[in-house]
Amino acid sequence: MYFKPSYLPSNGAANILVRSLAEELGLSLNKKYEIILASFLAIAKKVNGQAFDWWTGNDNKTLKLWSLFPHVSNQSVVEVYKLLRENGYIGAMTGFKTSTIEGLGVEKPNWITAQRLPKYFMEEATFIESNLPFVMVNQPETYEDKRATQNQYFGAPKLSIKQVKQEFGEEYKLAYRSVNEMNEYWSQHPLYNPIANEYYSSARRIFHNGSIKSGGRWYGGWTDFQSNQRSSFKIDSHPVVQVDVNAMILCLLSSLTGKPMNMIGAFQDVYQSVLFQIPNITNSREKVKQVIVELAGSGDAYKEKPSPDCEILGDGDEFIHIRNLCLEAYPALKCLNNEHFNFTNDLSYHEAAILTQTLLSLKQIGVVAYPVHDCVIVRMGDEFDAVEMFKRIFKDYVSLFQKLNKLPELYLDIALTIKYDPSEQVRIQGASS
Repeated sequence: MYFKPSYLPSNGAANILVRSLAEELGLSLNKKYEIILASFLAIAKKVNGQAFDWWTGNDNKTLKLWSLFPHVSNQSVVEVYKLLRENGYIGAMTGFKTSTIEGLGVEKPNWITAQRLPKYFMEEATFIESNLPFVMVNQPETYEDKRATQNQYFGAPKLSIKQVKQEFGEEYKLAYRSVNEMNEYWSQHPLYNPIANEYYSSARRIFHNGSIKSGGRWYGGWTDFQSNQRSSFKIDSHPVVQVDVNAMILCLLSSLTGKPMNMIGAFQDVYQSVLFQIPNITNSREKVKQVIVELAGSGDAYKEKPSPDCEILGDGDEFIHIRNLCLEAYPALKCLNNEHFNFTNDLSYHEAAILTQTLLSLKQIGVVAYPVHDCVIVRMGDEFDAVEMFKRIFKDYVSLFQKLNKLPELYLDIALTIKYDPSEQVRIQGASS
C-alpha cells in the first residue's frame, strides 16, 4: 500500500479529521491540502496500523509522478509530508528486506507508519477516491517488463502530462473528455465498497508503449478487488451486478482479422471449443484462458512455454498441447505479432474503446456503470440494459473496423455472463456463423 493524493473526505467524521489536522499543521485548508490530508488519513485507515510507502526520493521521479494528479502540486505534497513528520504524525518504519520491497514502487520505498490519529474518528470516517489522474501514458516497455510491473499502481515510468499533450493533441483530449464525463457522472452515484468502507468516483486510463493507440484500460480503486469481493459493493445503496463479456480477447482477434473461430451457431462459452477435447485435464478452463493470455500478451502464437511466474501452467507439455488445440480452434491467434497486434497494444486498445463507448452509451440512458476491463458493474435491475448495450456496441464497432479495413464481415454475437454473487450467475448466449 502506498500514498497517492487521490482521496477526499466523505462524511462528517472525515471532514473533522481533515480540518483539525490542517489547523494543527498551520495550513489554510484549500482543495490541494484537503486532498493530501484526506489521502494520508484514508490510507492510514486502510492499513490499520501497518506500514505504507510514501515515496520521497531525490531523483525527482516521485515529483514527476505527483504532477499527474489533478489539483495538487509537487511542492504541496512535499510540504505536507514534512509537516506531518515534524509534528509526529509520521514515523519511520525499518526492518524490510530490500529484496522484498525493491520492485514495489518507481524508486526506493520509504516505509512509514501513521501516528497520533484519534481512533474513534478514524473508525467513523469514510473517504472517497475522486482525484485520480485522468490519462496516463507509459513509456515503451517489453512484454517481460509489463509482466514484472503489472501488479504495481505506477510500475512503468510515465510520460509527463506536458509530453502527452504535445505528442497526442486531439487524441489525448478525446480520452481525457471521456474520463472526465464519467467522473462527473460517478460523483453523483459513487460506488461503495463495504470491505474497505470507502467510496469511488474516479478512474484513470493507462496507455502503453509511449502511444495513445496502445492499451487504454480503465482503472479505479474497485479494480484492485476480486470479482467475488465486488459482488458486495453498492451503487446508490442498491446491490450491484457484474456483466462480463465471454472471451473478449478471442472475439476481438476473430473480428479484427476476419478469421472466424471454428464454431457455428449458438454458444455460451467460446472456450468450449477446446475444453471438450481435454476432459482429463484438471482446472482446464482456467488453463485454456491462461494459454490465450500468454499467447496474446507476448504476441507469439507459437510460444513454447509459459512465463516463469505462471503457476497454473507448470507442465510444458500440457502448455504445448493446449496451445496447439487453441491454434486450431481459434485461427486468428496465428495473426499475433510482438510489434502491435498483441494484447498489450492493439487488442487492449480496441477492448478499451468498446468499453468506453459502452460506458458513455449506458450513461445516456441513465445507467450507472463502472468498468473492469471487459466487464461493467451496474445496479441490480440494469443488467439487461448492460447486456444489450455491450452486444450492440461490439457489433457496431467491429463492423465499422471490418469495413474500413476491407475485411470479411463476420457475424459474431458475443456471449456474456451476469454475475449476481459468487454462487449465482446467468449466461447469456452468443452466436456465430
